Amino acid sequence: MPDVRRIRNEGNYLLESIQKAMDLVHWEFFIDLANILPRMKRTFVTGAGRSGLVARSFGMRLMHAGLTAYIPGETITPAAQKGDCLVALSCTGHTGYTEYLARRAKSLGAMVVVITAEAESPIAEVSDRILVIPVSESHIVLKAAVFEHTVSLCLDALFNVLSSQLKLDLEEFRQRHANLE
Repeated sequence: MPDVRRIRNEGNYLLESIQKAMDLVHWEFFIDLANILPRMKRTFVTGAGRSGLVARSFGMRLMHAGLTAYIPGETITPAAQKGDCLVALSCTGHTGYTEYLARRAKSLGAMVVVITAEAESPIAEVSDRILVIPVSESHIVLKAAVFEHTVSLCLDALFNVLSSQLKLDLEEFRQRHANLE
């Protein structure tokens, strides 16, 4: 039976692994993205599994920043077209659903931005812009956890920059925040 010390050690190991990845992230990518997203007509954000949850969270933050954002697969998501952007998250770069959406968005003329841990992957081939999150873990569960947490932190940092860039004040944020909860 696991004890508190072991769980704490596992938690600390995760934090150290996330910090290592954060230290190696190419932050210029996020500056580029902070400049691109406000110029897009609409942004679609996607991923599968836990990466999909991170993607949905980022889509919500884009809406909070006053940008038009959608999650593919939702019933109110409109058709993608030229002038739109798809931000796709996939740790392995081999997620079939996410790869399909990236290829589909590209064929419709949308810009495709990919965040992955694997530069040499099918989804990376489709991208107009790619960020590789440098995760050194080899065990897929641990690798995915580090990827997802790192990407979540990076995208929240991007939101903070966007908020400042777009001069989003607290009252505007409150007006856009969900109130049917």
